[in-house]
Amino acid sequence: MTRVSVGERPSHSPEEALRAKVKDEIRYRMRQVRRAIPEVARAARCARIHATLFATDEWKSAKTVMLFASMRAEVDTFTMESRARDEGKTIACPRMTEDLSELDARLWEPGVVPVEQGRMAPEPPTDAPSIDARTIDLIIVPAVAMDERGARIGYGRGFYDRFLSRTPHAKRIAVAFDFQLIAEVPETEGDERVDMLITDARTIRCTRS
Repeated sequence: MTRVSVGERPSHSPEEALRAKVKDEIRYRMRQVRRAIPEVARAARCARIHATLFATDEWKSAKTVMLFASMRAEVDTFTMESRARDEGKTIACPRMTEDLSELDARLWEPGVVPVEQGRMAPEPPTDAPSIDARTIDLIIVPAVAMDERGARIGYGRGFYDRFLSRTPHAKRIAVAFDFQLIAEVPETEGDERVDMLITDARTIRCTRS
């Protein structure tokens, strides 16, 4: 029987199964490396990412920006939330639907701190107002690994890929530490690429295909 990782899309061929397995291995190793970074070093790397992001035309022109609520060793997005609020932007934050199948865009209201509720990531409360995904100008996308084509590896459930497929109009920027950039992501069916990668050492504009 072909092994399919929990949450990974069912494979339709031996090659697809192999790619899914390699993605699992990259995901595990990269998360281990990311956890090993000292907090001071992580903060310095995040500051460089923030400075680059805030200088982009995509950030400056966005009226509504969607941010994930960072946790543990991820790139800090709470600084992004504060900056967006200071600039008068509307801030969306993803929340999983009640059947845990999709992401919804919810309003990240002032003074609200998204909370992890055993559903993979910190989320806005259940009563947070919905945001029409068609109004989102910029989506800041998490990544465990990524390559220069704009392909990325997330956490393995495909939530962001499905959400991105429903919001093709929005600009997509993946933020990650420079060591998370790899030679080539083994893409699998349904993967969505981003328009730009920002790390603490470089900015790469991609051609989405």
